[in-house]
Amino acid sequence: MKRVFEKDKNLNKIYEEMICKNKYKSYYDNLYNNFIKDILGSKNIKDLTSNDIDYFYIYLKNKTHSGKLYSENYINKIMNLLKKIFDYAIENKYININLVKIKMYFTKN
Repeated sequence: MKRVFEKDKNLNKIYEEMICKNKYKSYYDNLYNNFIKDILGSKNIKDLTSNDIDYFYIYLKNKTHSGKLYSENYINKIMNLLKKIFDYAIENKYININLVKIKMYFTKN
């Protein structure tokens, strides 16, 4: 059996670590499961690139619900959660750079 090193964690595993004691868990679970999990969740966080983050953002900008695009505010909430996951990964030394933060997706936070 191949041993998985701490630095070889996918986004799903890191999210689960991060969210387990968060008081907003149910809110974040909804965002994560509906938007992030299927697109980025199985990817090893250290293998994600700025292109992956760009494509994810473009995906969100073009995603519709009941025939309407999601609002910029709602997309920012999803991207903010992704930023928090990357922040957690940095704190736990899984990665060195928050790819979400270095992009200009936000005007606040």
